[in-house]
Amino acid sequence: MGKAIIYYILLMLLAIGSVTFFIVKNVNYDSHYDMETINEVSLSPSLHTISYGGYQSEYAVIPDCADVSPDNFTADTYAALLVNNETHEAIVSYNSLKRIYPASTTKLMTAIVVCDALYNGEISLDDQITLTHDTQITEEGALVSQLKAGYTITVRNLLYGLLMKSYNDFAVILAEHVSGSESAFCERMNQKAYQIGATGSHFVNPHGLHDDNHYITAYDMYLILEESEKYEIIREIDSYNSFTYSYTTADGQVLEDDITPTNQFLAGNYKLPSNITMDSWKTGTTKAAGNILALNVTIDGSSYSIFVADSVSQDDLYDKIGIMFNLTQ
Repeated sequence: MGKAIIYYILLMLLAIGSVTFFIVKNVNYDSHYDMETINEVSLSPSLHTISYGGYQSEYAVIPDCADVSPDNFTADTYAALLVNNETHEAIVSYNSLKRIYPASTTKLMTAIVVCDALYNGEISLDDQITLTHDTQITEEGALVSQLKAGYTITVRNLLYGLLMKSYNDFAVILAEHVSGSESAFCERMNQKAYQIGATGSHFVNPHGLHDDNHYITAYDMYLILEESEKYEIIREIDSYNSFTYSYTTADGQVLEDDITPTNQFLAGNYKLPSNITMDSWKTGTTKAAGNILALNVTIDGSSYSIFVADSVSQDDLYDKIGIMFNLTQ
């Protein structure tokens, strides 16, 4: 009996000691480090130093909830971002980590995934795709082509129409050709976004027409723009101010479509300053997303990434882009 009592007392003491240990450790961890107690690191002159090229060495990093020079954009802009790609510094950042709707800027990620399939040998630019069904695009005002079930078109022409004219049915046709279905293709879009660090995005369709669960951040679009620069065909398409592509109808007629870019600088409706050249870009417009332009430009030999999602009008959007241009000086 006496041994049993001693045994239980020892167990109680052990339990009390363990609890005390964890409480003390937690209290210690709750307190902030005292900077004066941290020893300075000394590098021996006999050893070479190593430069660790992390994420921050290649891209601008925007601290959460930290706006940078937002004054021109807070009144009527959903989000804005201007990055100096030479220094990887943000010149402007407003709501750049906030979820917003991307509209057709989505198609830049669509093109990237299609290009990955091209580079992997899964598909070819010269693939002839014959539509087995009409593409169902029902959102009011959504751009669609003349293609119907039985019509045939190449992957190359689909890519041009996707990026330049922003045809929504072209996004669906490409997605189905690459992955068999839109949903399977969107899985690849989300995987690619994760790989490049665009973890604030989620894609549920390849065209960007509105869905509450389809969103990006301005910062993610900056990363997508940077990724798009790695693909020669995207850079080529984004340099055109007009293009004529062809397709074949079900009865064998070869028809042509003359297209101009949705980017109004390239279309000639807004003047692009002579010291600025356009690199990768994508526009987007829906009622929920507003008017969006994401673009990489070269200004006096230096590269910049720009994103503006404007809530007012196309004119206001291009005015905001003009402000961005001036802020690079």
